[in-house]
Amino acid sequence: MKPNSDNGLPRLALQPIIFGGRYNFGDADQLDDFLKTISGLGYEYVEAFPPDPKLFMEIAAKYGVGHCGIHLSISGTTETEKAIRTLDVTGARDVCNSGLLKWGELTASDYLEAIPILNRMGAEFAREGIRFHYHNHEFEFRKVDGDRTGMDLLMDGLDFNVVDLCIDVAWVYRGGEDPAEYLLRHQDKIGYLHLKDTEGRGAPGPNDWRELGNGELEFDSVIAAIKEMPKVQWAAVEQDKTEGDPVECCRISREFLKTRYGW
Repeated sequence: MKPNSDNGLPRLALQPIIFGGRYNFGDADQLDDFLKTISGLGYEYVEAFPPDPKLFMEIAAKYGVGHCGIHLSISGTTETEKAIRTLDVTGARDVCNSGLLKWGELTASDYLEAIPILNRMGAEFAREGIRFHYHNHEFEFRKVDGDRTGMDLLMDGLDFNVVDLCIDVAWVYRGGEDPAEYLLRHQDKIGYLHLKDTEGRGAPGPNDWRELGNGELEFDSVIAAIKEMPKVQWAAVEQDKTEGDPVECCRISREFLKTRYGW
Protein backbone atom coordinates (compact mmCIF):
# COMPACT_ATOMS: atom_id res chain seq x y z
CA MET A 1 0.00 0.00 0.00
CA LYS A 2 1.25 3.49 -0.80
CA PRO A 3 2.40 5.55 2.20
CA ASN A 4 0.42 8.52 0.85
CA SER A 5 -3.08 7.69 -0.33
CA ASP A 6 -4.70 11.13 -0.05
CA ASN A 7 -4.00 12.10 -3.67
CA GLY A 8 -3.33 8.64 -5.08
CA LEU A 9 0.39 9.36 -5.37
CA PRO A 10 3.41 7.90 -3.58
CA ARG A 11 5.39 9.76 -0.96
CA LEU A 12 7.75 12.39 -2.38
CA ALA A 13 11.47 12.82 -1.68
CA LEU A 14 14.48 14.71 -2.99
CA GLN A 15 17.52 13.04 -4.55
CA PRO A 16 20.26 15.67 -3.98
CA ILE A 17 22.71 14.85 -6.79
CA ILE A 18 22.18 18.36 -8.19
CA PHE A 19 24.14 19.81 -5.26
CA GLY A 20 27.29 17.95 -6.28
CA GLY A 21 30.04 18.65 -3.78
CA ARG A 22 28.31 21.66 -2.27
CA TYR A 23 27.49 19.83 0.96
CA ASN A 24 29.55 17.35 2.96
CA PHE A 25 27.02 15.15 4.74
CA GLY A 26 29.70 14.06 7.17
CA ASP A 27 30.04 17.61 8.49
CA ALA A 28 27.36 18.49 11.02
CA ASP A 29 27.11 22.17 10.08
CA GLN A 30 26.89 21.49 6.36
CA LEU A 31 24.38 18.72 6.88
CA ASP A 32 22.31 21.04 9.05
CA ASP A 33 22.36 23.70 6.34
CA PHE A 34 21.32 21.19 3.67
CA LEU A 35 18.43 19.70 5.64
CA LYS A 36 17.21 23.12 6.72
CA THR A 37 17.30 24.26 3.09
CA ILE A 38 15.36 21.37 1.60
CA SER A 39 12.83 21.42 4.40
CA GLY A 40 12.22 25.07 3.63
CA LEU A 41 11.55 24.13 0.01
CA GLY A 42 8.84 21.66 1.07
CA TYR A 43 10.71 18.36 0.82
CA GLU A 44 9.86 16.06 3.72
CA TYR A 45 12.17 13.18 2.74
CA VAL A 46 15.62 12.79 1.24
CA GLU A 47 17.29 9.92 -0.61
CA ALA A 48 20.93 9.75 0.53
CA PHE A 49 23.66 7.48 1.90
CA PRO A 50 24.75 9.41 5.03
CA PRO A 51 28.21 8.53 6.36
CA ASP A 52 26.94 8.93 9.93
CA PRO A 53 23.29 7.83 9.95
CA LYS A 54 22.77 8.66 13.63
CA LEU A 55 23.97 12.24 13.10
CA PHE A 56 21.84 12.46 9.97
CA MET A 57 18.70 11.46 11.83
CA GLU A 58 19.39 13.76 14.77
CA ILE A 59 19.71 16.79 12.51
CA ALA A 60 16.92 15.72 10.17
CA ALA A 61 14.54 15.52 13.13
CA LYS A 62 15.12 19.23 13.79
CA TYR A 63 13.58 20.06 10.43
CA GLY A 64 10.98 17.31 10.12
CA VAL A 65 12.86 15.56 7.33
CA GLY A 66 12.79 11.78 6.96
CA HIS A 67 15.03 9.32 5.16
CA CYS A 68 13.43 7.45 2.26
CA GLY A 69 16.36 5.31 1.15
CA ILE A 70 19.88 4.89 -0.18
CA HIS A 71 21.31 5.26 -3.67
CA LEU A 72 24.44 3.28 -4.54
CA SER A 73 26.19 1.65 -7.48
CA ILE A 74 27.54 -1.86 -7.69
CA SER A 75 30.43 -0.46 -9.73
CA GLY A 76 31.55 0.97 -6.39
CA THR A 77 30.49 -1.83 -4.04
CA THR A 78 28.66 -5.12 -4.18
CA GLU A 79 28.43 -5.38 -0.39
CA THR A 80 25.16 -4.93 1.46
CA GLU A 81 26.25 -4.80 5.10
CA LYS A 82 26.92 -1.06 5.31
CA ALA A 83 23.63 -0.19 3.64
CA ILE A 84 21.74 -2.52 5.97
CA ARG A 85 23.39 -0.99 9.04
CA THR A 86 22.56 2.50 7.82
CA LEU A 87 18.91 1.68 7.18
CA ASP A 88 18.59 -0.01 10.55
CA VAL A 89 19.43 3.39 12.07
CA THR A 90 17.34 5.60 9.78
CA GLY A 91 14.34 3.30 9.46
CA ALA A 92 14.23 3.55 5.66
CA ARG A 93 13.64 0.32 3.75
CA ASP A 94 14.68 1.07 0.16
CA VAL A 95 17.94 0.87 -1.79
CA CYS A 96 18.35 2.02 -5.40
CA ASN A 97 21.23 0.82 -7.56
CA SER A 98 22.60 2.66 -10.59
CA GLY A 99 24.51 0.86 -13.29
CA LEU A 100 26.49 -2.32 -13.71
CA LEU A 101 30.02 -3.25 -12.69
CA LYS A 102 31.45 -0.75 -15.16
CA TRP A 103 30.33 2.33 -17.08
CA GLY A 104 30.79 3.36 -20.69
CA GLU A 105 30.19 1.15 -23.72
CA LEU A 106 28.53 -2.01 -22.46
CA THR A 107 28.09 -5.44 -23.99
CA ALA A 108 25.61 -8.21 -23.33
CA SER A 109 28.31 -9.92 -21.27
CA ASP A 110 28.45 -6.92 -18.95
CA TYR A 111 24.76 -7.31 -18.18
CA LEU A 112 25.00 -11.08 -17.79
CA GLU A 113 27.89 -10.64 -15.34
CA ALA A 114 26.05 -8.08 -13.22
CA ILE A 115 22.60 -9.67 -13.08
CA PRO A 116 23.51 -12.52 -10.67
CA ILE A 117 25.20 -10.01 -8.36
CA LEU A 118 22.11 -7.80 -8.35
CA ASN A 119 19.95 -10.85 -7.59
CA ARG A 120 22.26 -11.90 -4.75
CA MET A 121 22.19 -8.41 -3.27
CA GLY A 122 18.42 -8.27 -3.64
CA ALA A 123 18.07 -11.54 -1.74
CA GLU A 124 20.33 -10.27 1.06
CA PHE A 125 18.33 -7.07 1.35
CA ALA A 126 15.01 -8.93 1.19
CA ARG A 127 15.98 -11.05 4.18
CA GLU A 128 16.23 -7.77 6.13
CA GLY A 129 12.91 -6.46 4.85
CA ILE A 130 14.61 -4.03 2.46
CA ARG A 131 13.41 -3.37 -1.08
CA PHE A 132 16.12 -3.28 -3.80
CA HIS A 133 15.54 -1.34 -7.04
CA TYR A 134 17.55 -1.15 -10.28
CA HIS A 135 17.69 2.47 -11.50
CA ASN A 136 17.76 2.84 -15.28
CA HIS A 137 19.57 5.32 -17.52
CA GLU A 138 19.45 5.93 -21.25
CA PHE A 139 22.16 3.40 -22.03
CA GLU A 140 20.11 0.37 -20.93
CA PHE A 141 17.83 1.04 -23.91
CA ARG A 142 20.65 0.57 -26.42
CA LYS A 143 20.84 -2.71 -28.33
CA VAL A 144 23.57 -5.01 -27.06
CA ASP A 145 22.46 -8.45 -28.31
CA GLY A 146 20.97 -8.33 -31.81
CA ASP A 147 17.66 -6.54 -31.42
CA ARG A 148 17.74 -6.96 -27.64
CA THR A 149 18.55 -4.04 -25.39
CA GLY A 150 20.25 -4.01 -22.03
CA MET A 151 16.84 -3.42 -20.50
CA ASP A 152 15.55 -6.55 -22.20
CA LEU A 153 18.37 -8.56 -20.61
CA LEU A 154 17.61 -7.06 -17.19
CA MET A 155 13.91 -7.81 -17.54
CA ASP A 156 14.71 -11.43 -18.38
CA GLY A 157 17.46 -11.97 -15.82
CA LEU A 158 16.50 -10.09 -12.67
CA ASP A 159 14.71 -12.03 -9.98
CA PHE A 160 11.68 -9.82 -9.46
CA ASN A 161 10.94 -11.57 -6.20
CA VAL A 162 13.89 -9.69 -4.68
CA VAL A 163 14.75 -6.90 -7.17
CA ASP A 164 12.48 -4.51 -9.01
CA LEU A 165 12.94 -1.29 -10.97
CA CYS A 166 13.47 2.32 -10.01
CA ILE A 167 12.33 3.97 -13.20
CA ASP A 168 13.77 7.38 -14.00
CA VAL A 169 11.25 8.91 -16.38
CA ALA A 170 13.70 11.31 -18.05
CA TRP A 171 16.19 8.55 -18.82
CA VAL A 172 13.33 6.48 -20.28
CA TYR A 173 12.49 9.45 -22.52
CA ARG A 174 16.12 9.88 -23.55
CA GLY A 175 16.21 6.15 -24.29
CA GLY A 176 13.50 6.61 -26.91
CA GLU A 177 10.45 5.40 -25.01
CA ASP A 178 7.27 7.18 -23.95
CA PRO A 179 7.60 7.46 -20.13
CA ALA A 180 3.91 7.14 -19.24
CA GLU A 181 3.38 4.19 -21.57
CA TYR A 182 6.53 2.52 -20.25
CA LEU A 183 5.41 2.93 -16.64
CA LEU A 184 2.04 1.35 -17.31
CA ARG A 185 3.48 -1.47 -19.43
CA HIS A 186 5.91 -2.52 -16.71
CA GLN A 187 4.07 -1.39 -13.59
CA ASP A 188 4.20 -4.84 -11.98
CA LYS A 189 8.02 -4.61 -12.01
CA ILE A 190 8.35 -1.03 -10.72
CA GLY A 191 8.57 -0.16 -7.03
CA TYR A 192 10.28 3.25 -7.00
CA LEU A 193 10.45 6.32 -9.26
CA HIS A 194 12.79 9.18 -10.06
CA LEU A 195 11.07 12.27 -11.42
CA LYS A 196 13.30 14.23 -13.76
CA ASP A 197 12.92 16.48 -16.82
CA THR A 198 15.20 16.91 -19.83
CA GLU A 199 15.56 18.20 -23.35
CA GLY A 200 16.68 15.90 -26.15
CA ARG A 201 17.01 12.20 -26.76
CA GLY A 202 19.97 9.83 -26.56
CA ALA A 203 23.07 10.37 -24.48
CA PRO A 204 22.79 13.76 -22.72
CA GLY A 205 25.07 16.74 -22.65
CA PRO A 206 25.80 18.42 -19.31
CA ASN A 207 23.22 21.15 -19.93
CA ASP A 208 20.31 18.96 -21.01
CA TRP A 209 18.64 18.65 -17.59
CA ARG A 210 15.70 20.82 -16.58
CA GLU A 211 13.48 21.49 -13.60
CA LEU A 212 10.24 19.53 -13.63
CA GLY A 213 7.85 21.12 -16.09
CA ASN A 214 10.59 23.04 -17.93
CA GLY A 215 11.74 20.26 -20.26
CA GLU A 216 10.18 18.03 -22.90
CA LEU A 217 8.44 15.44 -20.72
CA GLU A 218 4.65 15.40 -20.70
CA PHE A 219 4.00 15.14 -16.97
CA ASP A 220 0.20 15.05 -17.09
CA SER A 221 0.36 11.56 -18.59
CA VAL A 222 3.23 10.54 -16.31
CA ILE A 223 1.33 11.55 -13.16
CA ALA A 224 -1.82 9.84 -14.43
CA ALA A 225 0.21 6.65 -14.95
CA ILE A 226 1.74 6.85 -11.47
CA LYS A 227 -1.74 6.93 -9.96
CA GLU A 228 -2.32 3.51 -11.53
CA MET A 229 0.81 2.00 -9.94
CA PRO A 230 0.03 0.73 -6.42
CA LYS A 231 3.45 -0.93 -5.97
CA VAL A 232 5.29 2.40 -6.09
CA GLN A 233 5.84 3.74 -2.58
CA TRP A 234 8.38 6.48 -3.27
CA ALA A 235 9.07 9.06 -5.97
CA ALA A 236 12.22 11.18 -5.73
CA VAL A 237 12.68 14.50 -7.50
CA GLU A 238 16.04 14.58 -9.25
CA GLN A 239 17.96 16.88 -11.58
CA ASP A 240 21.43 15.69 -12.52
CA LYS A 241 23.05 19.04 -13.31
CA THR A 242 22.35 22.75 -13.62
CA GLU A 243 24.17 25.89 -14.65
CA GLY A 244 22.04 27.81 -12.19
CA ASP A 245 21.36 27.74 -8.46
CA PRO A 246 20.52 24.17 -7.38
CA VAL A 247 18.34 25.46 -4.55
CA GLU A 248 16.23 27.41 -7.03
CA CYS A 249 16.01 24.35 -9.30
CA CYS A 250 14.71 22.23 -6.42
CA ARG A 251 12.22 24.95 -5.51
CA ILE A 252 10.88 25.14 -9.08
CA SER A 253 10.41 21.38 -9.31
CA ARG A 254 8.70 21.20 -5.92
CA GLU A 255 6.38 24.08 -6.76
CA PHE A 256 5.49 22.50 -10.11
CA LEU A 257 4.32 19.28 -8.46
CA LYS A 258 2.47 21.12 -5.73
CA THR A 259 0.59 23.64 -7.86
CA ARG A 260 -0.19 21.44 -10.85
CA TYR A 261 -0.90 18.12 -9.14
CA GLY A 262 -1.45 18.88 -5.46
CA TRP A 263 1.58 16.71 -4.65
